[in-house]
Amino acid sequence: MGFFKRLKNVVDAKANKALDKYENPIEMLELSIVKKENLLQDAKKQCANFIASVDCIRNEKKEIQEKINKYEEATKAAILKEDTEKAQSFVKQKLELEDKLNNTDLRIKEQDEKIQLIKNKIQDLEIEISKMKSKKQELATRIDVADINNEINETLAGLSDDHGINLDELEKKVAQKESYGKALEDLKPKNEDELLDEYIKSSPSADNKVEEELQRIKEEMKK
Repeated sequence: MGFFKRLKNVVDAKANKALDKYENPIEMLELSIVKKENLLQDAKKQCANFIASVDCIRNEKKEIQEKINKYEEATKAAILKEDTEKAQSFVKQKLELEDKLNNTDLRIKEQDEKIQLIKNKIQDLEIEISKMKSKKQELATRIDVADINNEINETLAGLSDDHGINLDELEKKVAQKESYGKALEDLKPKNEDELLDEYIKSSPSADNKVEEELQRIKEEMKK
């Protein structure tokens, strides 16, 4: 692999890593929901247009059927009048209209199938959007909880503060200051009374009971 190819891969990898850091899954999901909602609106408009066009075709079919019925009546009237030419003409027009009626039925069927297909897709899209909105709410709650947990964990680990408090270090510093203060106290010049008191305290003193016991033993030894 060439140098520039490797360099491009490195740059792409770093760029993707940076994007992953700043991507907000909720915003991405919201954008996808908006796109699908726009698609849903377009599908509904398209379906409405198809329904309107089929209604026009159905009106056209109704008019054709009415003409067929009239030609049927006209044919009967011509037969009663023994007007063969007219009867044949009416029948011919009636048959042409019936062919047109059949074609119209086919057009209506095709359009109805398209409408049903669009309605199915609309229903599927509505279900998908509903699921995405539910998932968005779930993820938003999970992210909020995760953010709080991360903040707590970072605080406890000292990751969110470069000058985090270390209790052991504080304990050592306080103890050091206490030792330093005690050393200064010991080095402080003492007055005469303090020196006398210190001397008296450092002098050995026997317990009264011990003295009494020793004296008793000595007295017994003399007997």
